Amino acid sequence: MKELSASVITQLDAQQKRPALLFEIYLTGLTLRYVAYMTNVTFPTGGNVYTAKAISFGGVSQTLEGQIGRVAVNFDNVSKDMTAYIDAYDFEGRTLSIKRIFLDAIGSSAYYNELFRGYMEQPKEITRQSVTISATEGKPLQRRVLLKKYDRECNLTFGGTACNTDGNANLASLKATGTADSGTTTTLVDNALTQVDDYWNYGSIILVKGGITYNRKVYDFDAGTDTITLDLGLPVAIDNTTTYTVYKGCAKTWDACQSNQAYGPSADNKANFGGFMHIGIWRES
Repeated sequence: MKELSASVITQLDAQQKRPALLFEIYLTGLTLRYVAYMTNVTFPTGGNVYTAKAISFGGVSQTLEGQIGRVAVNFDNVSKDMTAYIDAYDFEGRTLSIKRIFLDAIGSSAYYNELFRGYMEQPKEITRQSVTISATEGKPLQRRVLLKKYDRECNLTFGGTACNTDGNANLASLKATGTADSGTTTTLVDNALTQVDDYWNYGSIILVKGGITYNRKVYDFDAGTDTITLDLGLPVAIDNTTTYTVYKGCAKTWDACQSNQAYGPSADNKANFGGFMHIGIWRES
């Protein structure tokens, strides 16, 4: 049984109380902290700041044996912050924690009741307004058939845990940040981009202009003109007020996985290749 502190029990027994739900998302090198409340909350006093966000979630479900619990949490994504995190970080297998606190008892980090702690799946329901993150208690689940196609192309997420087992697809270092010199709705020019031709091909880029965040894929990188071409145009033109973070990508082929191209891993990563290179090419007789 879980033992609650006396302060939490007092709040549970009180006729009037001010509960709040804290959501902690533990990513590699980053912890996101949100509170389902109208304003930011610091918990404990003088401790971590939890950002106010519109959040809803269903109750935790369990099997009759009580082996695995499951929860789906819907996070507000109007500012596109959640989309940016999903593009930059791997959520699958990372921890999600949901805690209930009481705003009249936040003097200690022990003053909470943890409602859920489990392992997240990679978010799939992503809209302009919201992102839904599902998680399970107990042992993390991984679908091994339907989401892993028998294909010549690698099915792993570049930079994800399985791909980066040997540190050759570390997106914490395989990235660049800066401010554009100029651009158009489909191109970004920055003379600080000194990488070789095609280095950023297949990658992703997060752009911020006028306080609005845009997420795009990189179609091409021209080293001669320091130009990144986006796969899809923006509703505004890129200029010298536009900041960006660009992450390296991969074509997910056997050749690219061996670091034979400018894009892809930083070194030979074929030991972690997730495709089936010996599949033949069918030809009609």
